Amino acid sequence: MDKSKKIVTGLIVATLFVGIGIGLFVARSGAMTASADNSENSNKVDGEELEALYQASFGRSVDEDGIKSHLGKDIKQVLRDINNSDERRYYAALFKSIKTYEQAIRAPGVLSDDDKNIFLNNINSALATLVAWVETLPEQNICKGVVGAEQARQAIQEAFARMSPKAQEVAKKGIFRALDNLGEPKNQRLPFLRCLVSPTPSVI
Repeated sequence: MDKSKKIVTGLIVATLFVGIGIGLFVARSGAMTASADNSENSNKVDGEELEALYQASFGRSVDEDGIKSHLGKDIKQVLRDINNSDERRYYAALFKSIKTYEQAIRAPGVLSDDDKNIFLNNINSALATLVAWVETLPEQNICKGVVGAEQARQAIQEAFARMSPKAQEVAKKGIFRALDNLGEPKNQRLPFLRCLVSPTPSVI
C-alpha cells in the first residue's frame, strides 16, 4: 500500500465513524392549519441541518453543488439522495469493510493470521476501488476544496490521541504505522500553497 493510500485510509478511518440523527417536530392538534404548515416546514432542510448531514455522511462540509441540490428539500428526499450518491457508496464500502474486521476482532476467540489477512485484503480492495473512483472525477479548482490537507492531518491526530495506550502501540507498529505515514506538515499544505499563488493552479 503506497503512502497516498495510507493517508486516505487514515482520513477515512478518522472521519467516517459517525452516525446520522434527524429530529422531526409535530405541532399540537389544537390549530389544524398552522400545525400542517409548521410540520411541512420542519421537514425542509435548512443550511445548518445540511451542513450537519454532510459532516455525518461524508466527513466534510457541504459544497456549492450540495447546497444547490438539497437546500430547502424534504429531509427524506435529501437522505435518499445522499445514500444513493457515488460518494456515499464508495466511502461506505470502505467503512463497512473496516467494520466487519472490527466485529471479527471483537468476537470471542482469536483470529488466525490467515483470517486477519482475508479481512485486510477486503479493506485494501475497498480502498483501491475508492482511489480508482476518485481518480476518475473531473478537475476541480483546488481553492474550492472542502477538506484541507492540514484538516485531514488534524483529524488523524485527534483520532490517534483518543486511542488507549494499548491501541496506540498497535497503531505505531501496525500496517498503517499511524502518524508516521503523514510526513511533514509542510508537505501536506503544498497543494493549498498553489491555491494562494494562482486562482486556477495547474496540476503539479
